[in-house]
Amino acid sequence: MSSTERSSGIGTAVMQWVMHVAAPATGATLVQLTSDAARVDAHRFYTRLGFVDSHVGFKYAV
Repeated sequence: MSSTERSSGIGTAVMQWVMHVAAPATGATLVQLTSDAARVDAHRFYTRLGFVDSHVGFKYAV
């Protein structure tokens, strides 16, 4: 999302729809996402929505 669109409520509305409408409608019991470690603002956003840190990912480039 561009900096001009941040804090407009769009991201929150979309994520709440996913968490409270789409996921339950499909029978999902968990919504999981990945986010680059450098995206500190995004992490604050996800935490504010109720997401919790769950694991650390690893990559190996060949």
